[in-house]
Parts: sequence; C-alpha cells; structure tokens
Amino acid sequence: MAFAASLAELQAQASCPICLDYLRDPVTIACGHNFCPSCIHQRWEGLRGTFPCPVCLHHCPDRSLERNSQLCHMTEIVQQIPTSGSQRKLQEEKPLCGKHHEVLTLFCKKDLELLCPQCWVLSDPQNQPLIPIEEAAAIHRRMLKFYMEALIMNAEEYEAAYNIQEAKTSHMKRWMTKWRGKLEDDCKELKSSLEMQ
Repeated sequence: MAFAASLAELQAQASCPICLDYLRDPVTIACGHNFCPSCIHQRWEGLRGTFPCPVCLHHCPDRSLERNSQLCHMTEIVQQIPTSGSQRKLQEEKPLCGKHHEVLTLFCKKDLELLCPQCWVLSDPQNQPLIPIEEAAAIHRRMLKFYMEALIMNAEEYEAAYNIQEAKTSHMKRWMTKWRGKLEDDCKELKSSLEMQ
C-alpha cells in the first residue's frame, strides 16, 4: 500500500500542474515549480511586469525558464512504469474548473471557493486573498482538529458531569428507600402503641 502511494506521488511529481499530463521537456521557473514550456508560455501570454506561478502565485520577475534535464529524464522513466486501475482513477479524480477545465489549485479565503489559475487571472486579483489549495487544506485540517479537540473535551466534561449526577441520583434513591423503610417502621410502632392504649 505504501509502495502504491509512493508511486502515485512520484507520478504526480512528474506531471505538469497545468495540463495534468506527464511533463514534456520540463522547465523550472523562479519559485522552483516545473511545467511544460508550452503550458507556462500559454499561461503567461499577454501578461506584463510580473508573472505569477500557477501553483503558489509567487511573482516571477521575468519569463526566464530553466530547462530541467534531470526531471526530464525522471519523467521518461516514470512514464514506463505501468499504472494500475486504482492509481489511474486517483490521478483522474483531481477536481477541474467547470469553465476552463484546468485543475483547481487555488483557494479564495474571501469566497471560500476553489479556483483554477485561469479564473484568478481573469478576475480581480487584488480583491481575492488566494492561497494554494494545499496550504488551505492544511489550515482547514488544523482548524478541524482544534474544533474536534474542543468538542471531545466538552463531551468528556458532560460525561463526567452526567456520571456525577447519576451517582447523586442513585445515592438519593438509596437514602429515600432507607427513610421510607424507617417511616414505615415508625408508623407500625405508633399504630401498635395506639392500639395498646
């Protein structure tokens, strides 16, 4: 199972984040992410000044691309590894943008929605506080863990309070049973003493 997960991760690393296919003649941009040259050129087409990375939104100062020959060789090797049906299914399950059919890699903190890089470029980037989807997932996992821990703590406190109340109720029932018996005995004594008089 660990091998299958490692293989799936290796295949993901050998894939272009834009076209989702295996990297073709991969190039590295200033932030360190890798793309097919045609994909990144198409993404940056028409932009001037700064060029955002489609994955992490790092602003690259220019269009300089560095060919990654080691990754190119690794991708060729990875392509030769046969993939099982379940691995192919996992690769195909990446969520795609309904408008642009690109992978949803960004999360808008304001609107709480996933966006593809094309959506971000076409919208008003200044009004959209965006973070990479992996970072958003990590933040929301931490928040979920925090809320779950608080709920578990509350549940434990309520359970302890319930147990204390249950013990008090049980004690009160025993006390009442004891006093009912004592009262019945006192009544019998009083009745017999009255009968004797």
